[in-house]
Amino acid sequence: MENSSEKHSLAGLAARLSRLPSDKRRAAVEASAALAGVSFRVGLDFVEAIPAAAEILTADQIRLWAEIGRKLAMGNSESGSAFFASGADALRPLTEPARTLLLQIALRQLVLSSSAAITTLNSGAAIAAEIGDDFLVEEVLRIAAGIAERSAKHSSDFLSKSPAAIAALKTFGKETNAVAGAAFALAMDFANRTGGMTADMWSDLPKAISGLDAGSAINLLRAAQVFLKYGGSVTLHFLTTGGDVMRADPDAFSQWCNLLEKIAPQGNATVIAFLRSAPAFFRNFARRDDTRQNRTRVSAVISKVLELAGTVADNDPESALALFRSGIEALRKVPLDQFEEWVKTGLKESEKETPKSRRSYFALVTRRSRRQLSETGSGIHLESVIGVLRVYVEGLTGREVEIGPLSGPVRDSRLGDGKTIYLPASISEFGDPEKDFRLYKVLAAHSAGQIEFGTFERDTGQLAAAYREIADLYSASAEDLDAFSLAGYLEDIRQAKKALTDDEIRAEIARRRAAMPAGSDYRTVLKLFPDPSLARRIFGMMENARIGRILRFHYRGLRKDLDLTEQHLAEGRPYIFDLPADQVPFELLFQIALCGGVREDARQFYGQAASEIEEIVSRYLQPRIRDKSKFPTVADSLFATSRVYSLFQSIAMAENTEKANSETDDDEEKPDRANESADIAENDEAPVQKERRVKQSEDIRDLFNAWNEPDDEDFEPDNLQGSESWIHRDVPEQPLEPGDLAFAYDEWDRELNDYRVGWSRVIEKKVKTGNRTFVELTRSRYRGVISSIRRQFQLMKPENLMRIHREPDGEDYDLGAVVDYVIDRKADGRQSENIYTKRLRRERDVAVSILLDQSSSTARTITRNPLQPYTYPGRRIIEIEKEGLVLMSEALEAVGDPYSIYGFTSEGRRNVKFYVVKDFHERYSEETERRIGGITFQNNTRLGAAIRHAADKLLRQESRTRLLIILTDGRPYDHDYGDARYAREDVREALTEAKIKGITPFCITIDRESEAELRDLYGDVGYTIIDDVLSLPERMPNIYRRLTT
Repeated sequence: MENSSEKHSLAGLAARLSRLPSDKRRAAVEASAALAGVSFRVGLDFVEAIPAAAEILTADQIRLWAEIGRKLAMGNSESGSAFFASGADALRPLTEPARTLLLQIALRQLVLSSSAAITTLNSGAAIAAEIGDDFLVEEVLRIAAGIAERSAKHSSDFLSKSPAAIAALKTFGKETNAVAGAAFALAMDFANRTGGMTADMWSDLPKAISGLDAGSAINLLRAAQVFLKYGGSVTLHFLTTGGDVMRADPDAFSQWCNLLEKIAPQGNATVIAFLRSAPAFFRNFARRDDTRQNRTRVSAVISKVLELAGTVADNDPESALALFRSGIEALRKVPLDQFEEWVKTGLKESEKETPKSRRSYFALVTRRSRRQLSETGSGIHLESVIGVLRVYVEGLTGREVEIGPLSGPVRDSRLGDGKTIYLPASISEFGDPEKDFRLYKVLAAHSAGQIEFGTFERDTGQLAAAYREIADLYSASAEDLDAFSLAGYLEDIRQAKKALTDDEIRAEIARRRAAMPAGSDYRTVLKLFPDPSLARRIFGMMENARIGRILRFHYRGLRKDLDLTEQHLAEGRPYIFDLPADQVPFELLFQIALCGGVREDARQFYGQAASEIEEIVSRYLQPRIRDKSKFPTVADSLFATSRVYSLFQSIAMAENTEKANSETDDDEEKPDRANESADIAENDEAPVQKERRVKQSEDIRDLFNAWNEPDDEDFEPDNLQGSESWIHRDVPEQPLEPGDLAFAYDEWDRELNDYRVGWSRVIEKKVKTGNRTFVELTRSRYRGVISSIRRQFQLMKPENLMRIHREPDGEDYDLGAVVDYVIDRKADGRQSENIYTKRLRRERDVAVSILLDQSSSTARTITRNPLQPYTYPGRRIIEIEKEGLVLMSEALEAVGDPYSIYGFTSEGRRNVKFYVVKDFHERYSEETERRIGGITFQNNTRLGAAIRHAADKLLRQESRTRLLIILTDGRPYDHDYGDARYAREDVREALTEAKIKGITPFCITIDRESEAELRDLYGDVGYTIIDDVLSLPERMPNIYRRLTT
């Protein structure tokens, strides 16, 4: 019976196959035989499915389809049966070539994963539908097939990313096929050369070509093909970066590619570093005043920089990269011609220098290169007038103020600390030394005004009021609601608590936002605005307006200089119709804030907006009473910012509405009034004058706004030691915690014989407190020693009054001196006139800082008994050092000398941690004892940076004798400190700097094994080696007494 049924079934199947066309029948018979060899059941399922599948598939496609089923059946016969049972309907929407390609891809993907292959087959039609163009679909599948030969997984990734890539290509309209052809050619080359990386390129494609016209996109894609010879990774970076360059300055693209070709032979690491730096380079040349003249000027500047970098690359590609990266900073500091002269000087001098020295020069990281940059060219340099300006500023503010170059490394903690102002390193705005100096005075007065009139004040009542009003004005956003919904306000079924409603959440947000956080300044308030960057931009001009009006009102002698500056600024403003519409409000605000009022052309066309801004400025920022306590405050600038912010938003909405309405009109029928006016202005003004005017207006505007610029870009110079330097990166900067202060310090490089500017970053932190147990145990252990130390140091205290003999004047005669006077006069007539006595109050005038090494090497254990490790576990060096701090504190409290205790450790040059255990202004207290107890060992020993920061803090003490005691267990070390000699030389320079400034450094160390190196390191400043580490606590007070008596 079974045989009869089987024969009947086989007869039926054979009849079905006989109805197929001969070529398809032959393919089906061959395939069924192969399948029967794997599984007879799967073979039957194939024959069952083939009549329907043959309506869709060609003979060759039947073979591919059957082969996919056979390989599935080899792994699991049920998978093979399920595959044939599902049929080939999923392939019906595809064209014949597309079906063949998709089947080939799926067959290759089976090597990796059966599920991936099935997914590809099932999703092929959906992908094709998303792409919506048969030609494009076939090209995509052809490239995916090429990728599948190398990587089945990446072919699947490529297909999944294709709809987005094709959508981006379709944005070119009639030019789609041309751009797509270039994209497919690049993708095919990618597939042939790199295989799997094609999917990454396909993913980056939409971003790369976004915003480009068809010609620019084709040029970019063809250039990317050229750079494939340097590898897939380089080409991926080139594609995304090249898109940025094309959007920023299409004219510079070819020149930029040529420079890249010169740098490329140096190695992929250098090329990628160059590519990564390019977006910031072009972005920072984009100016706010986006006028036609400015775009032309910026293109010329970019072209010149690329040309100079190309010249440098002919000699040293890495130096060209250094120049390219430092060009932004340099051109912020000096004009283009001065920059060009600096480059030529570097090229001339580099012939006799080492590669490292040459690269450091062009990276602008050494003092020599910065000095050469500022001294090249014309104008007044800050160094030549800094003394006069310091006296001038101190006269205005009534306090001691530091002045630093604006382009130098700014110490983060000093921005707005009321002690430091930053001015441009040079000024050549007028070409007249007298007028340039007057501009320096105005800039200095503005900066001093920020200190004197409270730009950076914190936690005032006026700021709190501004915070509340602005917080109320801008209601909770959707993000706020989400944040509160997730921050403990979800419904808790277990406790039967309902989640807050939207209204309750808004009320909670309002309650929290109404309270200004502690330590807040204007930056905290600006973060409340929906668009903080827009608010910052407006606030910068409003605050400049406030300071300028107060200076004019309060300091009459400054008015002529202010008039000169305002007149110069006003002359440099562009014609109002040269500006894009979205820049007009900012131009009006700038003219009102710093130019003394709007120009006639601006008032003629934008009189209403100008009047509203003028009314806001007059209402909030104009002083009216000659009482400093009644002057407008920074809070008034914030109120004015809020009003102008709302005004600008209404202007922007009106412009957007007008633009939307005008899009339906025929553009060709409308006269372009702005362009027409710009053309008239161009014809009426000489090009040279116009170029000079635009340049001056931007340069001087930047000088006034530099204090308010957000520090978004990191232009930290790299350690240029060769091609490997681009691979071994610095340890990333660790974020600052609340209360931390960051400082930048120069570091000495012995190979360069110069300082690297702002090379190390010191983070000043508070020590995490421990408990007082350690200090109490130390006092108990050294009870007798502490008692003796206190007696000895109390004897060092001076008497309240001392009689001073043989003085030139005084309150009484010195009888001994009078007798000598009479004898000498009778003997030879040569007598001393010092015959008086005085009673003077003599006090010790000593301040000392103790700098403790907290590196991991202080975790070493000494005096450990190897035979009884648990009974006598030994003691760590850091614990013995801490005991020394306790005894020193007792001694210094007894003698009354002001002192501070610091600790330090490091994790690379950008993370030198400087812990304040006790500062000069702090009293020794239980809190100090807890901090000493909390001291622990950590990472490395970047000693030079720690010495510089400790010396900087010690210099602020007015004592006549200033002593810096360094307590360390060995030699300086950090993983990016260079070789041992580099570290020693840097430390020696730091110690020498301290000595020159009037500080007496002294080192106490326990490393007897390296005495020769220590003598070389500390010999010029004094040191001592303590052989018996356990004696350190007792010896420290004796060493101090010897140094100060």
